[in-house]
Amino acid sequence: MGSQIDKLLEKYWNGETSLEEEQVIKAHFKSNPALTNEGHYFRYLAKQKEIRFSKAKGVNKKKAWLSAAATITIGIITAVLVFNDAQKDPFAIEDPEKAFQATKEALMMIGGQLQEGQNHTLKLTKFNKAKEELQEDS
Repeated sequence: MGSQIDKLLEKYWNGETSLEEEQVIKAHFKSNPALTNEGHYFRYLAKQKEIRFSKAKGVNKKKAWLSAAATITIGIITAVLVFNDAQKDPFAIEDPEKAFQATKEALMMIGGQLQEGQNHTLKLTKFNKAKEELQEDS
C-alpha cells in the first residue's frame, strides 16, 4: 500500500489526481498514524474543514452594520452643517441703517478709486499733449 500512496502523492503534488484518488490519500492519512510531512498536511486540512465560523460571521456582520450606520450618520451630520452654513449670507445686514452705512462706505471707496484713476488719466493726457507739441515743432 505504501508504494501506491507514494504514487498517488506524486500525482497529487503534480495536480494530476482525480477526486477519488484524493479521497484515497485523505482516508489513508486519516487512518494511518504515520507522522510524515504529508500526514501532518492532510490532518491539518481535515481539522480546518471541521472549523465552524458561525459566531465569527455574526460579529463581522454586526461590525459591518455599525460601520455603515456610523458612516451614514457622519454623512448626514456633515450635510446638515454644510447646508446650514451655505444658507447663512456673511454679508447680510438685517438693520436698514447699518445696511445704508455699509453701502455708503462701499460707494465712497469706489468713488475714491475712480478719482485716483481720473488723476492718472489727466497725467497721461498732459504727457500725450506735450508729445504732440514736440512732434509738431520738429
